[in-house]
Amino acid sequence: MCQNLAARRSIGASVAEIVIDPEVPEAARRELEQASLSSLVGFSDPVPGQDPPGDEDDAGPVRQPGARLAAGAIVGVMAVMLGAGLSSAGPFSADLLFLALLIGLPCVTVGGIHLLRKAVGSAQELRGGPWARPGAAVAYRRRYVVPELDLQGDELARWQRASQAARTVRASEAVGLGLINSVEVAAVLPYHLWDIAERLALLSGPGQRQAAILRDLDVSDPDVQVVLGPQRRAHELAVADVERRIERLEGFAALAARADAARKRRRALEELAGLNADYEDLLVRLGDQENALTADGRPAGELRALAAAADEAVRRANEAGRALIIPALVIPPPAG
Repeated sequence: MCQNLAARRSIGASVAEIVIDPEVPEAARRELEQASLSSLVGFSDPVPGQDPPGDEDDAGPVRQPGARLAAGAIVGVMAVMLGAGLSSAGPFSADLLFLALLIGLPCVTVGGIHLLRKAVGSAQELRGGPWARPGAAVAYRRRYVVPELDLQGDELARWQRASQAARTVRASEAVGLGLINSVEVAAVLPYHLWDIAERLALLSGPGQRQAAILRDLDVSDPDVQVVLGPQRRAHELAVADVERRIERLEGFAALAARADAARKRRRALEELAGLNADYEDLLVRLGDQENALTADGRPAGELRALAAAADEAVRRANEAGRALIIPALVIPPPAG
């Protein structure tokens, strides 16, 4: 918790990257993306508590008896004045009626305003969605990850690799032009990123708490090893699983980059070959009868081979894109 607070201060007013579960509703997603760092809840932080006792919700019932007593006294005075003014035909009866109205009118006005504000507040609560009342940051806790806050050390470095691979895919010309199945890639990529970010956050939180606990223990203690050994083995298995997912994404990004490079080289060579006519004129003027730049010449054959290589790079990247599917939910086997 303290480390998250320190990270918030170090990041300051900069906009931090946030990774959100693709299944979070769009309205809550927009709220999370626009939220300040101070309003977000760390993945491993405890859920913020409710308002402490003594807030205005608790003060209302305390003040109610006093308000009712004052209102009763005013109504009583008004009733006495009205009764005296109506029952008496003396010279002061009109004055008593006027004073009763003068006291009653502000009371009626204040009471009406109070009832109106109460009605408006109730209507606003009814209009708010179920996620709007507690705030999306609390309602969707552990459904989003802020890497700069929730990940440290190796976990943060692993996320940066996954994030860079995703940026490479999104910036790929082959993906943008639809040469690779860009619709499918755009649909499944957020699921892969969330899957990786969530697993890294699940690794990072217990890892920090474990390190803090071990500062007060002798790691070589046999009793400590009985508990620590299985935890470390589980950590290693989880790390290996995340590494496989990141490497799969990095492999696809590398193929997309290779397809882009091959297409770029192909375009450059085609532009270069477009200068052949100019150089043919030079050869004719030199009287050279053996023209190496014709369709049968070696450079033209090399150009065709490079074009074929570019097409093959795009095909391989497209196959890798089809292999990216939404990560399946893995249900662990029942404990024996």
